[in-house]
Amino acid sequence: MDTERNTRLIHDYADVVWNKGQVNRLGEFLHEEVRMYGLGGEPPVTGLEKLKHETGLWRALYSEASMTVERVVAEGERVAWQWQLVGTIADVRMLMPHVQRLADEVPQFKQISVHGMSISSFRDGKIIEEVTQSDMAEFLKQIGYPEPRTPYDGRPA
Repeated sequence: MDTERNTRLIHDYADVVWNKGQVNRLGEFLHEEVRMYGLGGEPPVTGLEKLKHETGLWRALYSEASMTVERVVAEGERVAWQWQLVGTIADVRMLMPHVQRLADEVPQFKQISVHGMSISSFRDGKIIEEVTQSDMAEFLKQIGYPEPRTPYDGRPA
């Protein structure tokens, strides 16, 4: 257990992968058998190669990106960290290729800000498992995705 080493790895991971865009270096931070979970009950992204692919798609969405690790709590082989990603969207069509009309209406090169929290578990000095939650609703709102309609509550309008 080395909480200081694990905390440093989180900061380096954010800097190398998100700030510098060096997705090919994920293996320096993530275990070969890594599993990444969201909080929505979806299946995890499993394995380093699959995660490189998925991270590459998300990172390519931005022409510029800056991730700041805002807070860290470390205990044993687990680090919880709050982060903020500020970036300039390079091409919204990467997110919504099947919704071309909406993608055409969203301004390109729009700066957005996303907040999130991750809990990373370590094995052999690398992240073996991570659970991440970000404010996806706010992200979609910033890129122009329509807000959901309020459900009908039975009262007259």
